[in-house]
Amino acid sequence: MNGLTFDPQIIRLRLDKILTSMEILKKASGLSLEDFLKDRIIQLATERSLQIAAQSVIDISTHLVAHNHWGTPKSYKDSVDIISKNGVIDSNLAARLIDLVKLRNVIVHVYLEIDPKIIHKSAEYSVDDLKKFIEAIKKIL
Repeated sequence: MNGLTFDPQIIRLRLDKILTSMEILKKASGLSLEDFLKDRIIQLATERSLQIAAQSVIDISTHLVAHNHWGTPKSYKDSVDIISKNGVIDSNLAARLIDLVKLRNVIVHVYLEIDPKIIHKSAEYSVDDLKKFIEAIKKIL
């Protein structure tokens, strides 16, 4: 994708945060559900890593939207959708990342008691999605 404008340092810093978060997510997803449920510390570390990774996806998305004048997102999930519509990521990945953004909102705003089973499952699928997101973003750097 040629012709995009953005600050590469801002993008790289957020990619580094995603990579750091992915290390914890990989460890959590490597645990059986039973072992995960026994360890409250790993549950909280996984929640925080999901939150940081999702926020980094949001930050990169909103940065690209703003710097390329692609409109004004009404929500964080809109920013992910907009970068998909502009060819930065595919629509299937965007849909999965939007689910991660929604989970981040639940974690941040503590809308309800978060089921640790959902956190464990989210750690499992998020690793691959975040890897695909990083690969897509690196193509534009």
